[in-house]
Amino acid sequence: MFFTKRNERDKQNNAGAQHRLTDALLKSSSLGLFLLDAKDRIQPQVSTALGSMFRRQDVANLSIEKLVAPLVTAKTLTAVRAYMARLLEGTQGDEDNPLQDLEVRLQNPDGGFETAHYSFDFTALENPRAWLVRVSDITVRVQQQRELEDLRANAKTHGEILRSVLHVGGARFVAFLQTTDATMKTINTVLKKPAREADAFRLKLEETLEHVDRVRRDATALKLSGLESAARHMEDALQDLRSRGSLSGSDFLPLAVKLDQLFTQFSLLRTLSTQASPSRGAAAAEPDSRVTDNGTQIIEAPKFTFDTAPEGAAEAATAQTMGAPARRSAMVGSLDSTLQSLTELAAQEQKKTVTLECTGLDQVPQRYQSPIKNVAIQLIRNAILHGVESPAEREAAGKPRHGTLQLEFRVAADQSFELLFQDDGRGIDPDKVRATAIARGLLTEEAASRLRDRQAIKLIFKSGFSTLEAPRGEGSHGAGMSMVRRYVHEAGGKIAIASLLGHETRFKITLPPLAAAQEVA
Repeated sequence: MFFTKRNERDKQNNAGAQHRLTDALLKSSSLGLFLLDAKDRIQPQVSTALGSMFRRQDVANLSIEKLVAPLVTAKTLTAVRAYMARLLEGTQGDEDNPLQDLEVRLQNPDGGFETAHYSFDFTALENPRAWLVRVSDITVRVQQQRELEDLRANAKTHGEILRSVLHVGGARFVAFLQTTDATMKTINTVLKKPAREADAFRLKLEETLEHVDRVRRDATALKLSGLESAARHMEDALQDLRSRGSLSGSDFLPLAVKLDQLFTQFSLLRTLSTQASPSRGAAAAEPDSRVTDNGTQIIEAPKFTFDTAPEGAAEAATAQTMGAPARRSAMVGSLDSTLQSLTELAAQEQKKTVTLECTGLDQVPQRYQSPIKNVAIQLIRNAILHGVESPAEREAAGKPRHGTLQLEFRVAADQSFELLFQDDGRGIDPDKVRATAIARGLLTEEAASRLRDRQAIKLIFKSGFSTLEAPRGEGSHGAGMSMVRRYVHEAGGKIAIASLLGHETRFKITLPPLAAAQEVA
C-alpha cells in the first residue's frame, strides 16, 4: 500500500513537472508553437509568441485557414486552403507550400498596417494523428534577401553595360542611349495624345507598340536583360489591349505601371552608365587605351555621356503662349517624369486639366524611393479622381480652370524626411465622409456622430472607403488611401491630413532618419 501511494505521488509529481516545463517552453519560446489535430484544429495549448505574431489570443480550435484569412490576399488564401487539404490527406509536397513564406498584413493599434513574413513548419505525429507546428518570423531574412537581389541586379546591369561597351564600342553604346532616350520621350508623347474615337485609340496603341518594340529589340541586341524584360512586359500588356474588341481611355491607365517599370530600368541603365563613366560632355568616344612599358594594352573605362534638350521645353513655351500652366521639365525615367506622365494620363481620362509641381524629388534617398513613389502615385490619382473639380465647376467657383497639385520632398532639421502634397480642389466634406462610412458599414451612426470633423476626414484611410460608386464592370474604388497609409507605416512613418472645404486638401508624410529606419528594419 505504501509503495502504491508513493508511485502515484511520483507520477503526479512527474506530470506536474512536465506541465510546468511545457508551460515554461510555451511562454519563453520565440516561435509560434501549437498542435494541429487531424481535423485541422489548433489545440488549446499554444505559445505566447503565437498570439503576438497574429495579434490575437482566440486561436484555439481555429483552422490554419481561419488563422491566416484576415491577414492574407484571396489568392494566397486559396493556395493555403489547397495545401492544407493535401497535408491532411498526406499528399502534400514542399515544392508548392505557400506557408513556407507567408506574407501577412498586420493591423497596428493606430489603424495602420505593417507587413511581415512567417514560415510554417509541420512535423507529423502519430497516436493520435496530429502535427507539431512551428511558426517562425522570417521578415528580416526576406528583407535582406530582397536587398541582396537588388544589389545583384545592379551588379548584373553594370556588367552588361561594360560588356556592351567593349563589344560594340563606346560611340555605338552612347548612340543607343541617345536613341532610346528619344524613343522614351516619344512613347510618353504618344500616350498623352487625346483620344475619343475607337480609331484614335487604336492608332495610339499601335504607335506605342512600335516604339516599345524598338526599345526591346535594341536592348536584346546589346544583351541588356533588365531593359529588355521591362520592354517585353509592356509589350505584352499592349498586345493584350490590341486583342480587345473595343478600347477606352481607362484601358490605358494600367499601362502607367508598365511604363514606370520601363522608365525605371532605363534610368538605372543610364545612372550606372554615368557611374561607370563619370565624365561630362556631349560627345561620345571609344574606350581609351594605353600601352604599358611591357607592351600590354590596357583598355580604360569608356568616357561618355549624353545631353538632351530638357523634356517639355517646347510644351512649356507653347503653354505659356496660350496662357495655360507651363509644365516644369523633368528627366525622362526620373520619378518626377513618371509622376508628370501619370498626372496627365489620369487627368485626360477624367476630362480635367491638372498641373503637377514637384520639388525636391531628386533628394529622395534610395531607401525611401519605393514608398515615396507608391505614396505619390496614390495621392495624385486620388486628388484627380476625388479632389480636383471639372473645369466648368472650377470656373463657377471662381477658380482657374486648371487644377494644381503640389508635391514637395524635403529634409527636416532633425534629419527626418517630409513629403508634402496639396491640391487646390473641393476639399473633403466631413459630413459626406460620415454618411459614406455609415453606408458602407464602417461605423454606426452613433459612433460617426461623435467624431469631430478632423477625426471624420481620417476615415478616408480605412480599407474599402470611397465616396464614389464603382461603375458597372469596373473594380471598386477605396483601396488608394488605405494603401497610402499602409506604405507610410511600413516605412516607419506617420501621415497627417488637413482640408478646407471648397479650397484644398493637404497631406504631410513624415519618415524617420535613415539611421532610425535602419534600426527598425
